[in-house]
Amino acid sequence: MFYVKEGIMPESRHTYTDRNNLLREELFGEESFDGPYSLLYHLNEPTDIVSVSYERRSVNVLEDGFRHRHLRASGIPVKQDFQSSMTPLMLNEDIEIGVAHFSGSTEVFRRSALMDELFFVHSGTGTLQSVFGDLRYSAGDYLYVPKGTTYRFQPQGENRFFYVRAASRIGVPPRYLNAYGQLKEGTPYYERDIRVPELREASKERGQFKVMVEYSDGYVIETRDRHPFDVVGWDGHLYPFAINVDRMAPIVGKLHQPPPVHETFSGKGFMVGTFLPRKFDFHPRAIPISYYHSNIDTDEVLFYSSGNFMSRRGIEAESITVHVRGLIHGPQPGAVEAAIGKEGTDEVAVMVEAYRPLRFTEQSAQIEDKDYMGSWHRR
Repeated sequence: MFYVKEGIMPESRHTYTDRNNLLREELFGEESFDGPYSLLYHLNEPTDIVSVSYERRSVNVLEDGFRHRHLRASGIPVKQDFQSSMTPLMLNEDIEIGVAHFSGSTEVFRRSALMDELFFVHSGTGTLQSVFGDLRYSAGDYLYVPKGTTYRFQPQGENRFFYVRAASRIGVPPRYLNAYGQLKEGTPYYERDIRVPELREASKERGQFKVMVEYSDGYVIETRDRHPFDVVGWDGHLYPFAINVDRMAPIVGKLHQPPPVHETFSGKGFMVGTFLPRKFDFHPRAIPISYYHSNIDTDEVLFYSSGNFMSRRGIEAESITVHVRGLIHGPQPGAVEAAIGKEGTDEVAVMVEAYRPLRFTEQSAQIEDKDYMGSWHRR
């Protein structure tokens, strides 16, 4: 991401300005000093931890075979806080996909040690608070949180998120960048559309503060006696950010465009795309709907947020469809005929293509529409 500078810091890195008021410099970086990074300047030692404890985390995975699935995620209960509301629905070695429905704030902070996190705000407003500052969000926002970030959500009322968490870095697709790291002309969004945190006044609060650091099988719980948001300045290329789908410009063409033109983010083993309100194809005999296709190398996940989802019957807001490799899928009976002559769509949906097979959790089974595989049968 592009360079950002916020707050107070020495003139040069790895130096000090005032020997009597030393700031504690933290390198927040990836790939063992060779990847993207930022430098954070703390009032206190970021290593100052009073005690640690451990709490197990388990996700029960089903072994019930491959099939196309429809999950009705709107029925997942709303929890008090974000941490307890995270509901994983499917996963593989590269990613975890799920939803979070929550309505209250929490005093506990969170940090993912192993996974970058991308949240799509289906509904609600609030603030993502982190060591980098405050980032306001609302419906239609993507929120990116790099692994290693200490943060928490402060919602205003009920929030509903769809999320993708990845073992690799979630980034801008490389094909969107020129040789200088700038977004090219013709991409769906521009640097100007990206919002970054606003650094608040550094906290000097004393007390008892807990940070839940997530690993694959549980949490290391840090207990601190100083507030973790004690950063007075930071700069660099690695930080949380937000971008709203209303600022994006979908790519259209004379004939139906394949899913890669809707790509928004990518990482090792997956891509994330966004289907947006757009004009349809302008060939005089265009069929403006997805053609039948086999996902030979991918599992395709679609989270439906709003609008008219014309290729599928029985779909509602927060429906999640999963079309697996090896089984052909496409429009349901009658959808092709009904699409001819349509000039546009108002849908908003998030697509995830997983390059390794997805496995499903017990939570996904509780919200599955068991009749979905039969929805292509012409009766």
